[in-house]
Amino acid sequence: MFKDISSVTLAFVYVNILGYVFHSAVSRSLGPAVYGEFMVLYSFMLTVGNITVLLGTVSIKTIIENYQSRFNFFNSLRLMGFVIGAVFALLVCAFSSYLKDFLHVTEYYYFFIIALAWLGMSLVAVERSFLQATGKFPLFAFSTAMELTLRLIAALVAIYVGLKVDGVLFSTVVGAFAVLIILLIINGNLTVKRAQLNIKKMLIIALYASPIGFFIYADNIFIKRILDEHTAGIYSAVSIVGKVLVWFILTTLGVYFPKFVEAKKSAFFKKLVFHMLAIVIVSEVMAQIACLLIGKPLFLLLFGTKFEPALKFLPIYFIALLPLLFNIVFISMAVALERYFYMIYAHLFLFYAGFLMFPLRSISDYLAYIFCINAFFVLLYLLRFKKELK
Repeated sequence: MFKDISSVTLAFVYVNILGYVFHSAVSRSLGPAVYGEFMVLYSFMLTVGNITVLLGTVSIKTIIENYQSRFNFFNSLRLMGFVIGAVFALLVCAFSSYLKDFLHVTEYYYFFIIALAWLGMSLVAVERSFLQATGKFPLFAFSTAMELTLRLIAALVAIYVGLKVDGVLFSTVVGAFAVLIILLIINGNLTVKRAQLNIKKMLIIALYASPIGFFIYADNIFIKRILDEHTAGIYSAVSIVGKVLVWFILTTLGVYFPKFVEAKKSAFFKKLVFHMLAIVIVSEVMAQIACLLIGKPLFLLLFGTKFEPALKFLPIYFIALLPLLFNIVFISMAVALERYFYMIYAHLFLFYAGFLMFPLRSISDYLAYIFCINAFFVLLYLLRFKKELK
């Protein structure tokens, strides 16, 4: 496991460096107001694109539980990934005008680019899940690093030729489809006979796992409905840096989740969970130390002086995310065990409802709300998982 965690951690560091270069170049090129609009679209793309995470989770669980016939099930999952990606792509195109008004963005055709991105992301998710389920974590890490490298190159080219939000969004399409071709070559077995999938069971697993992505990007989706354009851009810069904690935990869970599935009926399950919870705590401490020592010069290097007012919110953002990080681990436990379905969705519903119901007028209000609602559910999850954690 140490080798697996080491490979994905190295990829995580590399990917996040590229990610910050990406957002640094985009924010400097677009300015706070337009960057805020880009982040609304980007967050929407990744939130609803959470379906790709579901495909990955479902695929990992299906392949591990049917390992002797893994190639047959893998080919069936590939077809399912294409169908689901295509359906979501068509839906976002059909509702593009409505989404333009609801999210307060300027062009409806942005959603056509998002449609292509969703299709590519769905197909890539299934290919990567096979690497995870078969323990090929170095290749999994390589594919992630390659996708983000190609995305950055495409985004820089788009900025250089004078494109704005549309060009930067399209860079995600370029990265996804380029890596898809590479993974299809690596994984092969395209002509193997497909196995019969248990759609009902897979749907249940998907419903368990689906809230995770919606939790991660909720704060970015609503910023332009609640905050003015300039403040939305400032908040976007904070969230991009602050979500490094989320990405690290999700990256580590990429190694731990298959182990959760394998060990769910053994005493080793509890040990794995406590490992993950300890990683969350250590990550939070390290983030605060890094913020204190290098936060200001790094933040200004990435975003420039126009975004300096955002800097004071960075350590607070890290704290606000801590309960959410614990909840992500608990939800992963629930997916592996297939329990506590209604509680997860009650959490998701109340989380989103609060953004629309409470009078959140400032960044401080926003962060206080995120912390409090998730801290409340940390307590509820602990009560529910009391038996598993004894």
